[in-house]
Amino acid sequence: MNLPGALQTIAEVSIGLAGFSGLLVALRKSSGPLSSVHKYRMRVLFALTFGALFLSLMPEVLLALEISNSNPWAYCSLAMLVYSAGFLYWWIASSRRIAQMYPEIFHWRAFSIMSAGHVLNLILQSVVIFSLIDSGYAGIFLVGLIWYLMHASQQFIRMLFIQPDELPNA
Repeated sequence: MNLPGALQTIAEVSIGLAGFSGLLVALRKSSGPLSSVHKYRMRVLFALTFGALFLSLMPEVLLALEISNSNPWAYCSLAMLVYSAGFLYWWIASSRRIAQMYPEIFHWRAFSIMSAGHVLNLILQSVVIFSLIDSGYAGIFLVGLIWYLMHASQQFIRMLFIQPDELPNA
């Protein structure tokens, strides 16, 4: 596997997804401030894409800093675990608020699947941090990054096709 190429591809896809999302919102937006649902969706999407972008650059930074450890992927997984835990906490809290404001667009099954994926990612990154397996650390880190992009893609699709009945400015 070409690990540096895979990490670069994840970074490029992250930038592209964030850029297209911003363009989509700009083209759909009427005059005035963004609605609460648009702000929420953009925050989720940007948190995931920029998280994937910066985390995909982390192995190169660690290599450049010559941080030596028997398992340098533990540092990458620790960074992902901390970022994912913070994201998950924020996402659940803000999603509850949006679900109350726009129940017609909030899909609990999709939310539950995405939440379960993030919890699984937390568990996988913990496996690397505590060296509970003998190998595959880079692969587990890549799985976490790809999960971020999958969730961001799901959010992008929802931005395209699922709109609330009424969008008051707020």
